[in-house]
Amino acid sequence: MASFGFLLLLSFLAFCSAASFAFASNATLPDEEEMAIYISLVEALKEIAQTLGKYDWNFSVNPCNKEGAGNRSTLAYGEYKNIVTCDCSFASNTVCHVTHIILKGQNLQGRLPPELVNLTYLEEIDLTRNYLTGTIPLRWGLAKQWNLSKIAVLGNRLTGQVPVELTNIATLEELVLTSNQFYGNLSQGLGNFAQLKKLHLSSNNFTGELPETLAKLTTLTDFRISDNQFSGRIPNFIKSWTNLTRLCEFS
Repeated sequence: MASFGFLLLLSFLAFCSAASFAFASNATLPDEEEMAIYISLVEALKEIAQTLGKYDWNFSVNPCNKEGAGNRSTLAYGEYKNIVTCDCSFASNTVCHVTHIILKGQNLQGRLPPELVNLTYLEEIDLTRNYLTGTIPLRWGLAKQWNLSKIAVLGNRLTGQVPVELTNIATLEELVLTSNQFYGNLSQGLGNFAQLKKLHLSSNNFTGELPETLAKLTTLTDFRISDNQFSGRIPNFIKSWTNLTRLCEFS
């Protein structure tokens, strides 16, 4: 049975040399009870790759263990980053979870994957400067357990409105939507981001006045809304953002 488990492990979960991985050096192979976690993880990653249009991931070895080290290389420079990071400290260093997916400048031509919510330990998703189309998945805001702190999709071809459901991600600190084709009025619900520090909305097609509920975003340090079609004056509530260090206003 142990031999079968070992072969099963080697048969899935990896990305080839086109990605850089962080892993715990003392991580060990999961036992059979933990194998189900890995099977579920690799299925989620396969779905994510397909939706993104990411075709150079290889699922033949486990990138989060030392066994996968020989198949990794560091490709992270300038505006090009191809990184998946794992945390292998779970269950006494026997179980790994994906925490960061950074795919910048990859020429991805798919869509934003709703399946990302299946990576329940994911902290950051950065898909900057690709050719992704479609809208922000409502499923992202409906996930019951998702401790995401950063969403960055700058420089794609995304459209639609910012779903109010996204504010259900109570841990979100950075939302970067710059240089896409998002449109419409901003929802009053955007004021519910309790921990938001960066809100970048520049270079889209947003319209209307800024919702008064944004006054509640007292943790903001960086607010960018230039190159849109907002109307009205800069609201007085911005004075309550005492942590603000950068403001790119109406244009």
